[in-house]
Amino acid sequence: MRDPELSLAGWMLIGQARTLRERAFARAVSSLNHDSISFSHTPDSFQIHPMDASPDGLLYACSANTWARDALAMLPITRPARSSLSDPELVPMLQDLADILADEASLAFSASYYPGVPDVDVPDEHVSVVMRALQREMDREGKSRQRVPARYEDLPRDRQRALAERRRWWFGRYSITPERWLTGKWVLWDVTDQPMPELQSQTKGVLV
Repeated sequence: MRDPELSLAGWMLIGQARTLRERAFARAVSSLNHDSISFSHTPDSFQIHPMDASPDGLLYACSANTWARDALAMLPITRPARSSLSDPELVPMLQDLADILADEASLAFSASYYPGVPDVDVPDEHVSVVMRALQREMDREGKSRQRVPARYEDLPRDRQRALAERRRWWFGRYSITPERWLTGKWVLWDVTDQPMPELQSQTKGVLV
């Protein structure tokens, strides 16, 4: 079944995508013709001359077009929250990131071993901020699905820290650092070329 946030062109491309960057690119495409492409975050259309219609070929063609290249270097991180009680939501182009983060949150409760990321620095106060934000979303999801939500405050502090560190590390894979978050923009060209990880939970990530 096609994700309703994914265009027909994006759906065709994401089936061929090999890396997180290619998948994010596929999710950004709103329409694709023989020699033009458009993206969901801008009304502009860009003339390109791809050697082939693969995600890699289209990315290369977009990088050769100054305006398309710049458009893919100024992608929004969030969209308006659904209500005044909600946190800002990640844009649909970041659905893979949302799914990865949901998987991490699930593993924090279920994995027998859940280490942090030594090279990622997360201040103690930010760990608490992250847990509160996750709890707000979990509480809303629990009400909508009529189930008792998990309590992040019940996680051991080392697991809370590990979850906060792993979230920040994955945001970094998408070029979204704390500094870049403040700008509201992320850069497709800086997204990692690693493959989409195999998710261990079946939870669909909420875009927050």
